[in-house]
Amino acid sequence: MFEKLLAKSATKTSAAQTIIEHTNHLINRWETFREIYPNALSKKDWDILLQAVKYHDLGKANTKFQNKVRTMEEHIVDLFPEIDEIPHNYLSCAFMPIKNLITQYGKEDAKILILAVYYHHERAEQNMYESGDEIEKDLQKYVPLLNGDFNIREEPKFDYRKFTDRKFLRNREHLYRFVRIKGLLNKLDYAASGNYEVEIPLDDLPQKMETYFSDKNRTRNKLQDYLYARQQDNHVVIASTGIGKTEAALWWLGDDKGIFTLPLKVSINAIYDRLINEIGCNKQNTGLLHSDMHAEYVKRVDEQDLDLITITHAKNLSMPLTVTTIDQIIDFVGLYPGFEMKLATLAYSKIIIDEIQMYSARLAAFIVLGLKYITDIGGKFLIMTATLPPLFIEALKRLEVPFEKREDPFLKFNGNNQPIQRHFMQIVEKDLTLEEILKHPMEQKVLIIVNTVTKAQQLYKEFEETGIKASLLHSRFISKHRQEKEDAILALGNKDCLKTGIWITTQLVEASVDIDFDILFTELSEASGLFQRMGRIYRTRDYVKNIPNIYVFTGDPLPSGIANNKKSVVDFTIFSKSKEVLLQYNNQLMDEKIKMEIVEQVYSREALGAECEYIQTFDETLAWYEDLLPYQEENKPTLRDIQNQLVIPYGVYRENEFEIENIKNELSKRLAWQTKINLLIELQKFTVPIATWAYDNARKRKNGEVTSTIRVDRYTEYPVVTYQYTEEFGLIFANDVDAFFQ
Repeated sequence: MFEKLLAKSATKTSAAQTIIEHTNHLINRWETFREIYPNALSKKDWDILLQAVKYHDLGKANTKFQNKVRTMEEHIVDLFPEIDEIPHNYLSCAFMPIKNLITQYGKEDAKILILAVYYHHERAEQNMYESGDEIEKDLQKYVPLLNGDFNIREEPKFDYRKFTDRKFLRNREHLYRFVRIKGLLNKLDYAASGNYEVEIPLDDLPQKMETYFSDKNRTRNKLQDYLYARQQDNHVVIASTGIGKTEAALWWLGDDKGIFTLPLKVSINAIYDRLINEIGCNKQNTGLLHSDMHAEYVKRVDEQDLDLITITHAKNLSMPLTVTTIDQIIDFVGLYPGFEMKLATLAYSKIIIDEIQMYSARLAAFIVLGLKYITDIGGKFLIMTATLPPLFIEALKRLEVPFEKREDPFLKFNGNNQPIQRHFMQIVEKDLTLEEILKHPMEQKVLIIVNTVTKAQQLYKEFEETGIKASLLHSRFISKHRQEKEDAILALGNKDCLKTGIWITTQLVEASVDIDFDILFTELSEASGLFQRMGRIYRTRDYVKNIPNIYVFTGDPLPSGIANNKKSVVDFTIFSKSKEVLLQYNNQLMDEKIKMEIVEQVYSREALGAECEYIQTFDETLAWYEDLLPYQEENKPTLRDIQNQLVIPYGVYRENEFEIENIKNELSKRLAWQTKINLLIELQKFTVPIATWAYDNARKRKNGEVTSTIRVDRYTEYPVVTYQYTEEFGLIFANDVDAFFQ
């Protein structure tokens, strides 16, 4: 017989770990977790969670598992070789003193505890009851080795089938109790197994905010005071661009765990840098989480090794403050097996959603339903936006999501205590062309925003042909060039920069990018997106001239930049209604309140009608997931509307072939994880994302072909495609359908 029962086998870098050692690691993290967030659970649920910790791995005390984690020399004779191995989480319940637990906690709470242990790993269930007698005899042998450390029953039994039926969780109150226990058990278990902290201690954000405001000689404005005084409420806040919404959100967070979401990675990186460099947040306490997070962390390590523990903490939402994309956290609404850890974390968190109107109809429906779950289970939320379609408010109210919304929006005021007027808008019912742009002075900071990459490239070429210097930014540049361009537009757009220049862009600069240009020429997409684009012009300045600084090109009759395909617009119904309403405000100064009124007029159900594709998708998604039963879906829902493939353009490959092949060869070697990540980041500098339909066309030799593939491992590869690419224009291919907003 074994003298010790193992939970984990030895590796090259760590010794074998016994069941009691592993359990104690979880208990230590349970204690630390409770110290940091004592209100995350009730006193009773903290105790139930502790019991789940103590019982969760006892099922590893069986011959098949013990032989699996030991060397051949340490194996014990298996008396039941004909029986398949049973997952240990199912066997753990056989050791649990069920009658005592029912006496101590009551039948309902005991059932939640047993369910949490039984399902703490999601595996295919097996009918162990058919061979229950044999397995009970095997487990019985290990009772003496467990008795000294655990409170178990003397005879393991398979008598808990009625306690493991997940139909019990169709009751929402039962589900939320289970999610807290099972989700936090997983959080503790993964942290102990991965040797990282389950939660990082709070960073005293309120004191950092006090110091930041004091150093800047600032006092809280009305919005910031409003949220500071109401930190325990959920809020929907409509406020002017440039009013200080980010600082207001941080005042609202106080000393609670926060998750700050934004729609675009470039704005997420900018907010993260502000938190570190201006607010004074600690890098070890502030998470950056999105699909390119490794590359962004590498840029910020000051020649030091990549801190893998920091990245692990960010990925597992273990930081007191994390800045992230919404798709990283909101997929739990699918209630798929394993969703519990994410929702359990959000149960004691505050989530900030910036510019909710930027999201697609499907993702917006996910967010609304996600806020229902988050508030039901105990979390808080703050929606901040300059414009809010009434559709969202209507949905939140119908789902009975509690929130506060002040009747009047928060407006930015000038030195005379009047609402700041930053924009004089002219509607032009023509296509946006170079000829139209050049009717106006170019010796200023000029921003041109169009709806497709192809249109942006076309305009750039025309500027080039006239000899007027302009810069181009869109999503189809390789990572290396795109980063250089993003840095350049941020530098010119800095309010203290006195230089002039012309930038042609797409949606990339539409939201939460802190740039301040003098004049905007833009194609109309829809009203809400237009106002986001306007927010990059005269961001914090009063506009006192009597000529437009915003020129909106609608096209006639189809949208500007669209030859003959209505589907290339985000929603033709919304475009048409936006154009109709905006024309009523042509050739006049627009304050923020007027913009908010326009949004109310455009985005109501009555205005858009039942045929609106956006409303149909929003309603259908909400209805499907609202009625979804727990564990009905097998997999996480896909939240990204356009799926991309990273590729290396053939011209980029030929120009950098030696470096790319050298990286590829290095990656084929056995490397330290830090080294591999750094090499991958270097390789990704040569990649560009394209829509999967475009990649499929290349594979079929339509408009290009795949010449070879740079394979990194069985999960990662970068096809080399013959789509034309230049550093000035980016990736070029003719068929731009489905490429709107890139």
